[in-house]
Amino acid sequence: MSFKTNLIALTRNEILRDVTRLVSGTVGGRLITIAALPLVTRFYSPADFALLAVYLALVGLISVVACLRFDVAIPVAADEEDAVCLLVLALSFAGGIAVLGLFVVLVFPKSVTQLLGQPELEPWLWLVPLSIFMAASYSALQFSATRARRFGSIAITQVTQAAAGTGTMLTLGWMGAAPLGLLLGNMLNIGAGSLRLALDMLRHDRIAMTRFRRRDLSRTFRTYHRYPLFVTPEALANVAGVQVPVLFIAAHAGAEAGFLILAQQIMSAPMSLLGLSISQVYISRAPGEQQAGRLAEFTAAILRRLMQVGIAPLIFVGLIAPYAFSLIFGAKWTRAGEIVALMVPWVILQFLVAPVSLVLHVTGRQHWALMLQVAGLILRVVPLLIIAQFPVGGLVTSFIAGSALFYALYLWVVVRAAGVGSAGRGARTLAALFLGLITYSVLVAIFLV
Repeated sequence: MSFKTNLIALTRNEILRDVTRLVSGTVGGRLITIAALPLVTRFYSPADFALLAVYLALVGLISVVACLRFDVAIPVAADEEDAVCLLVLALSFAGGIAVLGLFVVLVFPKSVTQLLGQPELEPWLWLVPLSIFMAASYSALQFSATRARRFGSIAITQVTQAAAGTGTMLTLGWMGAAPLGLLLGNMLNIGAGSLRLALDMLRHDRIAMTRFRRRDLSRTFRTYHRYPLFVTPEALANVAGVQVPVLFIAAHAGAEAGFLILAQQIMSAPMSLLGLSISQVYISRAPGEQQAGRLAEFTAAILRRLMQVGIAPLIFVGLIAPYAFSLIFGAKWTRAGEIVALMVPWVILQFLVAPVSLVLHVTGRQHWALMLQVAGLILRVVPLLIIAQFPVGGLVTSFIAGSALFYALYLWVVVRAAGVGSAGRGARTLAALFLGLITYSVLVAIFLV
């Protein structure tokens, strides 16, 4: 059997089965959340969503680095003993950072809200450190389950926590408890599945856990020191490039942050429905493919499938969004539909690169990833700082343009790192993709103006 035949069989069978398990849960969870949004947007105002944007920005900014990225190292650990130690390290650092955050928000609440320019958030600040720990714990336990390929358990948690979060938002919204219901519901939606994953680990990985020794933690820390040293700053730069602009927009443009967060929730669906699932499968198999000398072909096959299933539906959503949002979510949300139309090139590029971005870690190029994320932070934040000095508006548009440029650069670097090649068919495909997205952006900008 030829290598091409083997690759096709692998892509269509083992990978497809793993992706299907994850997608089945992710689709269920996202459908629950998306189906409830037309009601949620009627229970809560754009101002409530602006507070949600600030809350999610804080949680996202801190939780992604709370484990010092030892969670990301779990799937590629050398053996099960290292994997258990990495999980303990990840949960320990997450707990310590959450406790420190709780101290800050309880002792200095006014200082925090003044710094953010959001005094209305003060009564709900206590939710932030709790949410940070829940999100970080879920990430660590999810990566542990990914290593063991317990994709079915991950899928179940995605459905249950989406149901818990959505039910909370709707119930408290119907009772008039805004914005508490919106914040509490989102907290459950990002971390309520940790308990099930922990119980599954206790049930299936008991032998490996009995081999855990506290003295092994320092050795494991030294062995995987590149993750806190390189991957943590990379992740912080990555999430800061997304969340710092949201905080900036919320402080300077008010309700625009609310429209932006609704647009992001809608456009994150492709990543949640398929992109993240493929990412988990990719990282679980990429080390083996690299050892077998098939990493370039494996990565190229994943990218081709992402292009086939993602580009056309995303463009369609962008074209109808300015008309559909007012009908689906209410007349006050038309601006969010316009933002969605502008976001399409950014989301397409992110959809393509995110699932295979961990190739930089698989190939030992963590420093490349760090430099990329710093570049992304600069591309997205610096234009906002400049535009804010003039009364011309356009903060959201600037943020979207910077994000699209960043993911275009990221895709090019990832393709090179994977060894897919910079010439020939691959280069022509990327050039056509970039040209098509530029054309789309120009036409949409002209139409909206």
